[in-house]
Amino acid sequence: MSAITSEAVQPRCYELRYFPLMAKGLGPTLVLEHSGVEWKGNASLPFSTKTEWKDLKPTTPFGQLPLLSVVEKGVTVFHVAQTTAIINYVGKVSGIEGENNLFALSQQLLAEGEDIYNLMVKYVPTLYKRLSSPGITTTKGTRSDYDHFFSETLPKHLTQIQTLITTSSRQTHYEGEGFLPGELYLFSIIHQACLVAPFIALFPDLQAWYRAILNSESTQKVLCGESKMGVLNQYFQADESDDVCKVADERS
Repeated sequence: MSAITSEAVQPRCYELRYFPLMAKGLGPTLVLEHSGVEWKGNASLPFSTKTEWKDLKPTTPFGQLPLLSVVEKGVTVFHVAQTTAIINYVGKVSGIEGENNLFALSQQLLAEGEDIYNLMVKYVPTLYKRLSSPGITTTKGTRSDYDHFFSETLPKHLTQIQTLITTSSRQTHYEGEGFLPGELYLFSIIHQACLVAPFIALFPDLQAWYRAILNSESTQKVLCGESKMGVLNQYFQADESDDVCKVADERS
């Protein structure tokens, strides 16, 4: 049996491990679910950060999650770390990365998703961290920074994204088309922001794009916790939410 035939009979499987949170886990999960490749996640492996992460951590490239493991014949061949690298790798091996202008568009949206995520890390509370307040300094900004992010900074980014999508050859209504990896990652970040503050209706063309991805069967499977990754809990929280620092508090 040739190597090609053997690989066809026993295809690679991709294993995704992450904390049971949206954060940096939602994007890679969406890309895997939309890609059509054979994969496993937290729920199907199974994998628990509470019991397994301590031993796994030293074997990872950067000591962090998410981690994609490439498995052949039951043996882990190599790991892929870093969220954007995982997304690009899955896009490449699955053939959904796009070509020419679509590949370029995907990469721009991927990078923009990272920019917005990093801003949210600075200015939006989470299950673990709250905003700074008078007399109490945390790694987050203040309520004023939080308000400015949602009223000024994020809308500027979304206006530019809307223009990029509508002026590219990419359609905003997909009618059975697949989605690019960069689109799925950007969606994963915008969706998490939407869970904190409703703003997407202010950008009608972007909203059409957002809803096309949101309403797709694969996306709904992930958001409902029915994919191989299982439930991914909301990470970013509104400042008024009782879930801020529900899991831990950096000040403790």
